[in-house]
Parts: sequence; structure tokens; C-alpha cells
Amino acid sequence: MAEREWRGAPERARAFAEKPWLRVFLVGMLLVAASFLLRPGAETPKKTTWEDLLLPLAPGVVVARGYHLSPPRRGEEQDVIFTARREAGPEGPAGRIELHVVERGQWPGVRETKSFGVAYETPRSTAPTEDQEAVTQALRDAIDRNDTGLGPPTSIPLAAEPELPLLGRVLGRLVGFRRIVVPALLALAMGLLGSLPRGDALVAASLLALGLVLRALHLDMPFVHDQDVQRLFTGSLPLGEILTGKGLEDRHPPLWFVVLHVAGKFGDSEAVLRAPAVIAGALVAPAIVWGARLVRGRAGPLGAIAALLVAVSPGFVVHAREVSEIPLFGLLVVVTCALAARLAEKPSRAARIGLAASTALLAWTYYLAPLVIAGVLLGLVAARKPLRSVALPIGVGAALGAPALVLLGVTVVRDHGAREVAERFPDLAWGSHAPIPMLLGLLGETVSCVGPGVPFLVGTAVMFELRTRRNVGPMVAVGAALVTAIGITLAAKVARVQTYYFVAVAPALAFALAVAPHRYIPTWAWSLFGGASLSLLFSMGAPRAHRPYVPDADAFMPRFAAIAASRSERRIVTVAHYDATLLVYYLQRAANAPVAWPRTEVSGEFLLEPAGRRILPLVQVHRMDEATKEAARDHLLRAIAEGPTLVIERDAFVLAQVHDVLARCEVLSEAPSARLVSCGGGAR
Repeated sequence: MAEREWRGAPERARAFAEKPWLRVFLVGMLLVAASFLLRPGAETPKKTTWEDLLLPLAPGVVVARGYHLSPPRRGEEQDVIFTARREAGPEGPAGRIELHVVERGQWPGVRETKSFGVAYETPRSTAPTEDQEAVTQALRDAIDRNDTGLGPPTSIPLAAEPELPLLGRVLGRLVGFRRIVVPALLALAMGLLGSLPRGDALVAASLLALGLVLRALHLDMPFVHDQDVQRLFTGSLPLGEILTGKGLEDRHPPLWFVVLHVAGKFGDSEAVLRAPAVIAGALVAPAIVWGARLVRGRAGPLGAIAALLVAVSPGFVVHAREVSEIPLFGLLVVVTCALAARLAEKPSRAARIGLAASTALLAWTYYLAPLVIAGVLLGLVAARKPLRSVALPIGVGAALGAPALVLLGVTVVRDHGAREVAERFPDLAWGSHAPIPMLLGLLGETVSCVGPGVPFLVGTAVMFELRTRRNVGPMVAVGAALVTAIGITLAAKVARVQTYYFVAVAPALAFALAVAPHRYIPTWAWSLFGGASLSLLFSMGAPRAHRPYVPDADAFMPRFAAIAASRSERRIVTVAHYDATLLVYYLQRAANAPVAWPRTEVSGEFLLEPAGRRILPLVQVHRMDEATKEAARDHLLRAIAEGPTLVIERDAFVLAQVHDVLARCEVLSEAPSARLVSCGGGAR
């Protein structure tokens, strides 16, 4: 009898472990443990700032050879950036040097202190090499004197940096071992939740709530990118104008502008206009759960963990906090892949209608739609599934989206001039990309969104699927991602494309993991690997989870606009055209005027009524040529000759001829990456 009881012990233990109440208890304990690890500690006074590390140097003080340091700002490589400027004079010609401070060992071969590496960036510096070397060495020596062995640059505050909100402080605790342990605890909790009866519904609801929290809080930070303002200006047009007029002149299909038009009924603040992308981004994770359930009958623990990765990935969170159609397109990509995989296995009328609708919406949302559709079809062919099950709905959807596809062709033709500009000026954002660097950039975007583990696991799933041909889900999703990556790479030579476009398709990789085949690797093993991939994503630390809630040092336009609104100058000049768009938005907000495209005169100036302010962008970046710098200087001098003028100049777009004129103007305000000056009638 004792022997029978001993033999039955494993079965009884398994039955006990499968009790729902026990799993719910474990989920609660795991979440409590994760919350404890993320609990922000008591606030302590800031002891060491970047300004302290510079002593005896300081912003505005000469570093070496007549170069003055600007205030520090955060960079995109988990670094801190200083700009050193010198005006033309006895020390030499005017020059600008961009200096980066990174974690020690991050950039091999650069000058180092105990904790940091210090280097100048050549493409963004305009100074003799000997000046760059001397200034970099002086900055390194100053930091080294005060470096007692500190953490990474992101852990050291800036003196002018505002206090992080609670959510930022909580996520800022994801350092050290917490970057591995906390994601693993969340993955285990979500996997257990997904294993419960009705687990798919519980997971979808939980991830929707989590996704909204991460994306919707603190949305009122100022705009940094002019694209955000351009989109909301176009969205403020009447619907007829969006669908038949100015809305068709944009480089994106008009559906997103219709969405912004509706959102604009609730206000024109940054938070309101970011809300549609926030909602779409938060829905991507529940869509993965739904898609996995549609294809496999149940999402389960693996689907829950794959969806969790999309919900919490800082790469996806950042793009969902912009006025961008990328989150909506990502949502539609997941829906399209799920419906196509479902139709290939089990056709239904509802799935056909859904696939036709999602295909049409893809075409009207983002111009990557043809690549996604081609990738879906390629995935079906690779899985040896007949195309007849999807041919009709995709064909109907493509027909409904045909006008948008025609607009894609028009956009490529219009981009021809910008491509010629990029050939002459390769340092532009959409500069001349060779295939290999472009592919490497796409790989970097993939890793920043889903980490290196997910592509490896998805590739493994595809290898198994090529042998069995039983589960079409991974093939369809990987086909969509792969064809899009190849298409972006090849399109770089004929259109203005950038690597971050791939973020719109990256959720397909998480969906591919959610529907990975079980024939050779059991679900519990896939789930463990998925949880490890989530920990790996956060352990790489790029981007840091708290960064979306840190005010951007480049968001200087509200301050500059407030100063301009309080002064008597009627004309404001921006060196780059994109600053003019941002300035218009914040001047309209300051005047409590409707936010909309301003009237544009034949001269290219924006006229703001009724204040009568005129905003002149000196350079349209996508129309530059060899004569642009001289022409911009002449335009500036004519504007100054007509009366007192305010001018905004960015470090990222300095024209030597224009800068020489501005050097004799009064500096009203300076940001880490830009300055506002006042020029009178006597400038020459």
C-alpha cells in the first residue's frame, strides 16, 4: 500500500500544482516581488551632477583654444553630450565640436577616465582636428579629476534636470540584477496567468492595462520632432481637404490624419494628439493574444509572454508616445498575419471579411503595406499552403486601398529630388544608405524593440516549420517582417526611408513567437526561452525603460516661443524649416489661437494672424544645393535690414555663412542644442 501511495505521489503533486487558486496565488506573489524590487527608495539630495564633474570647468567657460562649453544634454547612446563653440577671432576661425561621454569601454580606443570614455564625433563637428583633440583632452582631464568611480552616464543627474515623475523613478530602478530578475518575474507571472482557465482573456485585459499605463502617463511633454506638428496641422484640416487636397501632399497615406482630425475635437495639446498612438500601441499586445488564440485555439503561456514583451518593450513604448501611425500599423500587421494564417488552416466568412478590411486599412495607414502583403503571401508559399484561400480577400483589400498605393508611387517620384540632395549631403537623416549599413540599422531597431533573443527563437521556429509545414503562423509573420526589411533596404536608394520604419512591423516577430510550433520543442520550453528573451532585452539597456518620461533637452521650442511672444520683433527666422513648424505650433498655443497650418506667402514665410508675426525658414533641407548656404545668408541679411529679427539656430544644422552673421547678434536664450538670438538692423 505504501508503494502505491509512493507511485501516486507525482500525479497528486501535478494535480495540486494545476489548481487555479495556487496559480493565482503564485501570480500575486511574483507581482509583489517585482513591485518590491522596483519600489523607489527615499529621495536623497543630488550629490554629484555632470556640472560638478566638470569643475573647475563649467558651461560658458573656455575649455581650450577659445572654445566655450554648452550645458550638457542626454544623448541617444546612453551618453551625455557637450557642445564646444568658438566664434571667429584671434584664437582662430569659428568652430563647433560635439563631445560625447559614454560608459567606460563602450567605445574602444577613445580617451577614458575611471568610469567614462570621452570622444568627439567627427560628422557633427566643424573644427580643425587639432582643436577637436585639444578640447576633448581638456574635457577628459577635467572629468578625470572629479571621477571617483561612478556609475554609467545615465545614472548621473544634470543640474537643470527636473525631478523624474513616479513612474520614471520606478522604472529607473531597472539597473543591475533587477534588469534580469524583474522581467523574468513578470514573464513567469504572465505565463502562469495564461495557463489559467479563461487565461487568454485575463492576460489580454492585464496587458491592455499595463500598456496604457506605460504609454499614457506624462504625455504632456513638449514636442521635439517637427513631424509630430506637421501631422497634427494636416489633421486639423477639414475632412474633404484631408482626403482630396493638402492631405494627399504628405508623405503618408491620409487615414492617420483622419484619426488626428477626430482626436482634435478634444483639444490640441500634446497629450490629446498623442492619445491615438497610445491607444493603438496598447492594443498590440492584446491583439497578439487574440491572434495566437485564433490560430492555435489558445494563446496560453507562450502567447502571454510574447505579448508581454510588446507591452513593456521601451522601443515600442517610445514610438507609441509620438504623433505617429506606427503603432496603428503594427496593430494592423498582427491582425493581418493572424487572419491570413487562420484562413490558410480553416477558412471562414468572418476571417475573409476581416482580412479584406485589414489589408485595405494597411494600405491607407502606411506605405509599407505592399511589402507586408507580399511577405504574407511569401510566407504562405513557403509553408506550401494554397493561396486561393487568401487571394480573394487580399485582392479585395488591395482594390479598396488602390488609391493609397497610387499615392505611394507619387511619393516615390516626389522623393527623387530629396534623394539627389542626400547624395550631395550624406549626413542628412535620410542620407545615402548603402545596403549593408541599412541592414545593420534595421537589425539594431529589431534588437531595441524585441531584443536579440526573439529573432533567434523565431528563426528556430521557422526552421522547424520548414520541415513540418504544419503551422503556417510563424511563416506568415516572418515573411511579412523579412520582406519589409529587404524592401526598406532596397528603397533607400530611391526614396526617403529610415531604419525606424521597421518598428511598425516588428510586432510580427512577437506574434511569430506566440504561435511557435510544439512538435519538437514543448510549450513550457518555448515559454522559458521567451521569458529569457525578455530579460535579455532589458539587460542590454537600450533604450532604458525610464527614458520616455525624462524631459528631452532638445524640447526647447516652448521656451523660445514664450520669449518670442513677449518681444516686439515681428519677424522670426529659423535656419532649418523644421524649426519653423514647431515654432508656429507653440506661438499659436501661446496666443490661444486655433492650431492649424498658417498662411504661407510666395516668399515662403509663414504669416501668423492676427498677431502679424512672420516666420521665415531659411533652408528647406530636402531642397538643398551647393548655393544654399550663400542664399540663406543673403535672405537673412535682407530680413535683418528690414528691421529687428529673432533667429533660431540648431547645433544639428549650422551653416557657416549664416553662423558668421549670427555671431554678431545678441543671445537671448540658449539650450544645450540651440540658441535664440536677436539681430538688429546693423548686422553685416
